[in-house]
Amino acid sequence: MTRPDGSSGESTTGGSTTRGGPGPLLVVLAALWMLVSAGTASAATPPGPPFPQPEPDRAVYDLAGIFSPSTIATAESIIDGIETRTGAEIIVYSQDAGYDGITTDETLERVVALIDQWGVGRAGFDDGAAIFFDLEPNLRHGQVQIYGAPGYEAAYLSNGERQALFDDEMLPLLRGADFDGALLVALERMDASATPEHAQRLELARQLNAAVGLVGAPVIFLGLVGSALFAWRRYGDDPVYLDDPSILMPAPPPDLTAASGALVVDGTSSRRALTTALLDLASRGLIAFREEPSLLRTKLGVDVDPPPGDALVEAHRARNARRPMSTAEELALRDLRSLGASKDGYIEPDELPAFGSSVARFDRALEGHVVERGWFREKPSKAVARWRIRGSLALILGLSGVVGGLSVPMSGLVMLGVAGIGAGIVLLVIARSMPAVTMPGAMIRAMLAAYRRTLKKTMDGARSMDDVVRDAGLRWLDTPDQAIVWGTALGLQDEIEKVLERSLDDVREGRATVSPYFPAWYGSQSGASFAEGGSPGSGASLFSSSGIPNIGSMMSALGTIGNSPSSSGGSSGGGFSGGSSGGGGGGSGGGF
Repeated sequence: MTRPDGSSGESTTGGSTTRGGPGPLLVVLAALWMLVSAGTASAATPPGPPFPQPEPDRAVYDLAGIFSPSTIATAESIIDGIETRTGAEIIVYSQDAGYDGITTDETLERVVALIDQWGVGRAGFDDGAAIFFDLEPNLRHGQVQIYGAPGYEAAYLSNGERQALFDDEMLPLLRGADFDGALLVALERMDASATPEHAQRLELARQLNAAVGLVGAPVIFLGLVGSALFAWRRYGDDPVYLDDPSILMPAPPPDLTAASGALVVDGTSSRRALTTALLDLASRGLIAFREEPSLLRTKLGVDVDPPPGDALVEAHRARNARRPMSTAEELALRDLRSLGASKDGYIEPDELPAFGSSVARFDRALEGHVVERGWFREKPSKAVARWRIRGSLALILGLSGVVGGLSVPMSGLVMLGVAGIGAGIVLLVIARSMPAVTMPGAMIRAMLAAYRRTLKKTMDGARSMDDVVRDAGLRWLDTPDQAIVWGTALGLQDEIEKVLERSLDDVREGRATVSPYFPAWYGSQSGASFAEGGSPGSGASLFSSSGIPNIGSMMSALGTIGNSPSSSGGSSGGGFSGGSSGGGGGGSGGGF
């Protein structure tokens, strides 16, 4: 080679020829400078977390400077091959922790933080792994963790297999400070397990999981809820019948009892329907109620063979009896008489809860009556039970899916279970709306709504139940007893109580010009009538056990009849694919 000055690039000294260029001293100085620079760079990077940003196409980060260049090159080649075959991403990271006595848990937390910060592994597959060297300042001892995210653990090397790799193959080399050998033996095992078959199995499983969670769960939820809404729209949505306050309604059909009217209004059997039926029986003189004193609440007994009343009472009873009863009222009367047959026709308050066993039969009979008359398509309880069973099954299967998904684990199955639980709850809520009236039933319901408006408006200004009968303008409602019975059926218990309270006040204050109506079928244990408790000078009310008249106790006490005994009260930076530790996975390794 010829230099620019024209001289040769060679020189002769002492009979030997040397080639121009840097001498041995310069080579040594350059090598020392590189070592110092590397040490300075390493010292300038504090131990993570947080960790420095990753670099594209780099998998080995030897911040502690413990690996040889050839080992780093070999490791990069092995990791590239694994990613090409399987898509799994692996990183190697070494750092000087800066202190002695590093624990396994500390290193495990750091490698998890590294995986999460850098997004090692493919998102949705969580197939990232890391070999993390956490060293003490002497760079000879410390902790090593071979961490695998959940997808890597399931497809390639389990926690137990990685722990065996550390204990049997890496640890002897680490104790001799052979970091190159330890890293390469670990990567060789990881390379051997990273087969295309394992990768395909992971991809199929994760794709199935995604399909179950992202497709199956919405299909299950929308399918179940949609079927319920479709069924409700087709069968459970009541027909619309024109109802307006200006429309005059005729008398109810003869076979519409007050109790069945309550069922039509509510859309299902209710306690108010039973109370209405009992009041209907009492208005006919077939039963009577006796209030007995109690410190905690009003107790009622039932007389199934009440004595005759005066002429007015008997006349009212005769009028009330003109309307026919259904099999439901007859069943209730028969069961009450059976309970009172052993004690001169009187059922003690403590014996009355036994009537609770008859309530289900009463409800079935009443529902059968409205179905026979064509007011409902089917028994309301049957429609409700059918959808409650479906909702309960969806809940049970959903809970099973959640438990199974958490056990596998399989997040898609958990999502499917949550969808089933949500759909089950919706079905249980919708179930109550499934009973539907027919068009004749809708006509009856509109008729009852008109009756309710009329009775409520009349009761709001009435001083007695006689005023209600006179001013309501309902010719078929011709006794105060019927006003109470039908008012209860239509949900006007509060209005009934207020009218009776006003009547009682008029008697006490001497404002009543005539004796107002009080129900003859409600009295005290001694047999005194209801009205006597409100006469001037009376110190106690027969409505309740207190000395102050409480009309509300009567309706509340009547509402307890039928209670059973038990109820009487994307890609991240640095070339990784957005993966994470997955909230699971596991580390394998230890100290040396």
